[in-house]
Amino acid sequence: METDVKLKVLFRKYAAGLLELTGDAGSEVLSAEVVELQDLKRSVDCLLKLRRGQEIYYRHVELQAEADPHMSERCFRYNTQLVLQYRAPVLTTVVYLFPPGPTSPTLSFEVRLANRLVNVWRFDVVCLWEVDAKEAVAHGAPGLLALVPLMRGGEDLELIAAADRGIEEAPPGEAGRDAAAILLLLAGWHYTVDELSKAVRRSKMIRSSVWEEALAEGLTKGLTKGRTEGRVDAERELCADLVRELHPAITGRVLPVIESCSDPSDLKRWALLAAKGTGAYLLKKLGLG
Repeated sequence: METDVKLKVLFRKYAAGLLELTGDAGSEVLSAEVVELQDLKRSVDCLLKLRRGQEIYYRHVELQAEADPHMSERCFRYNTQLVLQYRAPVLTTVVYLFPPGPTSPTLSFEVRLANRLVNVWRFDVVCLWEVDAKEAVAHGAPGLLALVPLMRGGEDLELIAAADRGIEEAPPGEAGRDAAAILLLLAGWHYTVDELSKAVRRSKMIRSSVWEEALAEGLTKGLTKGRTEGRVDAERELCADLVRELHPAITGRVLPVIESCSDPSDLKRWALLAAKGTGAYLLKKLGLG
């Protein structure tokens, strides 16, 4: 995958700067956390508690690697459960990390009777590759800067270097190694470690709380082998480590499939599924369940 397995930490640790992305600029972040829905027994990626003026509301952020034909239904399930659980307005934004995204700029779940629209729930959509990387760099929030390589024009090495500087120069309360680690991890899909080191004037593949040491070592080794071969190795190791850590009960069935795969796109997709989904869902997607 192109992002750290715990990319959602950006929305928990750097929520204030990321409100530009979700349409909540001007609101105050009161909390940001992973929430387990009481009835569904399923965790949403991030739930931000916000204040705008005198009103408190919530923004549910769901990170999505690829288009899902059932995404509107999923959002509806999450949204209604969250509204009932928190007894407050809950707005949902689906952040798509990689193209292609959904066919519509918004997601909606509709209830119809005899072609009559009875109810409709609408959910916001953000496609990162449509967000201008230059604007993100100008904004300067570490959370946004970490995502620059996934944005439009974000493969530009000068922009990546500017994002790196922006993270370093952020106020003490906002700067963080986590954001820098994710920025360089994502940038590694456009450049080798040596190229990145020259641009930022140091080797900055950082181990942090969001980039576990074992994964960091595997990815760094992979990237130094070259973009094509290194990406396959890095994706395979990352995917396997995620399955071992998050779904130990199915490792015997899944690891042979991962080891035999040489397609980085498939490995990236499986890694994201392992990070976000259940073991049963992963088995189904791999054709094993």
